[in-house]
Amino acid sequence: MQSRRYPQVSRARRGFSLAEILISMTVAMVVIAGATSFSMQSWKTRRNWTLRETVDRDARFVGLSLARDVQEAGIAMTSTPVFASMDTRGDTISVLSVPFLPNEAVVYPIYNDGDTLPTYPAGGTCGATCIDFQKVGGTYELVAGDLVKLQVGSTRRLLMLTSVANRSTTLFRVNFLNVKTLAGRPSGLDSLRLMRSGSSIQKLNIYMYWRDAAKQQLMRAEKLNTSGVPVGAVMANQVEQFQARLLFVTGTEHPTYSGVDADTTNDGNDIIGMKVRAKIKSQRSDPAVNDGVPVSRWYEWKMAPRNLLYEKNRM
Repeated sequence: MQSRRYPQVSRARRGFSLAEILISMTVAMVVIAGATSFSMQSWKTRRNWTLRETVDRDARFVGLSLARDVQEAGIAMTSTPVFASMDTRGDTISVLSVPFLPNEAVVYPIYNDGDTLPTYPAGGTCGATCIDFQKVGGTYELVAGDLVKLQVGSTRRLLMLTSVANRSTTLFRVNFLNVKTLAGRPSGLDSLRLMRSGSSIQKLNIYMYWRDAAKQQLMRAEKLNTSGVPVGAVMANQVEQFQARLLFVTGTEHPTYSGVDADTTNDGNDIIGMKVRAKIKSQRSDPAVNDGVPVSRWYEWKMAPRNLLYEKNRM
């Protein structure tokens, strides 16, 4: 038998119409444009975030350093109305404390020449900027460049030692910088009479912060040079503004303290904390962020040293 062959029917292939092509292209362009816009926005957002994060990182570093140093204020040294352990003056901060290495810094009593008068003549025991002190345990640990607290009865002076010399088996001699103020506090003897009993010196630690306006840098120092100028290192760059104010138990704040004026709300022994504000700018710019202008941000910190809180709770 012969098999029948049936003719194969071929279907005509139908292409896309012009309208379909145009619609497809339009949809594709919309999708691509949306994806491109989203990608560009994400890219700009990330660059913006990266730039601002660098500023935040600098601010965190400054804040942590301030918090650590300010917490030292007043260790083993109770503030008085006219001589506080913490001070602010415009863009400058200073913090004083007694060091522990590991024990509290030694208190050295003044040399007593045995005279019956309670005070020495005007000046030091060996000159206007020279005082002899007694060794403790047969020795002394002070050296030139140390910052010390001179205590004469209830009066204090901040002294920068320019030289320290051995005098005998029981005595040593210090010479100090002849200035009236150091770190915003009274210094030198001026009209102060040294008491033969009740005068002493003790080493202090100091931390200072200030803004170098010319370089827009925040500086930090842990010591003063023999001229009484803080020896600083750069803490942060591009610091456009740096402001500090003291907080008091009365709920007030002041740019500094004073125990001799008529205002009783700003005495040094009423300091409870500090408020610091800083405006920091990014160290580089990005044409895709903030129209290519470096980003600036304000930061604020409030710190209440535990030692000052202890003083107030004890009173």
